Amino acid sequence: MSRLIKSLLLITLFITLTTFNSNNQNQVKGIFFGIKNIIIEDTYSIDALKLKADLEFLRGTSLFFLNEKKIIDVISKYDFVSNMFLRKSYPNTVKIIISEKKPIAVQVIGNDKFFITIKGEKLNYINTEAYKDLPIIFGNQKNFSSFYNEINESNFTTSQVKAFYYFDIGRWDIVLKNDKTIKLPKKNYMKILKKIDSILLDSSFSKYKIFDYRIEGQLILQ
Repeated sequence: MSRLIKSLLLITLFITLTTFNSNNQNQVKGIFFGIKNIIIEDTYSIDALKLKADLEFLRGTSLFFLNEKKIIDVISKYDFVSNMFLRKSYPNTVKIIISEKKPIAVQVIGNDKFFITIKGEKLNYINTEAYKDLPIIFGNQKNFSSFYNEINESNFTTSQVKAFYYFDIGRWDIVLKNDKTIKLPKKNYMKILKKIDSILLDSSFSKYKIFDYRIEGQLILQ
């Protein structure tokens, strides 16, 4: 048998095995490497059970002809998704690995709450244990991520922050988890943030609750 005839027979067999039918209420079912298992990994904030339910259309379709575009369309509707990776595990499993956006704070504007990411993205707020200890932003400040990046460039420890209060004049108050408040000036606050940790750790300042730097060159303690 010639190589050409063998190739034609293999192609015919392949087409036969991968033919779809439209039974069961017009849901397309593949009979060649039909998907039986859908595995979702690395979700912390996303409801993996709901996502898996949204991807049930994959079950029974061909792993070989995976509809990646439709999968992306479904997954991209979830706010927290940053990236995703698809892995086919023959003969019948598709594995979806999710990379999530990571919030740095919760912003409160009126009666609305949002998660804010390091890139300044707003995500719909959900009640999740993963981010229950995030600091809260009060005030309608639209570029918190820039302020947060500046804080990280200083020696100030952000993990001790309970809340950020933004005032319309353009300045911030920082409230710590030990209920001490740092009142920052509108400008030139980086030099304050670079030394504030050492002041907070100094026992001679332990009795004070308010560290007011609003007047340039002065520290008012209360």
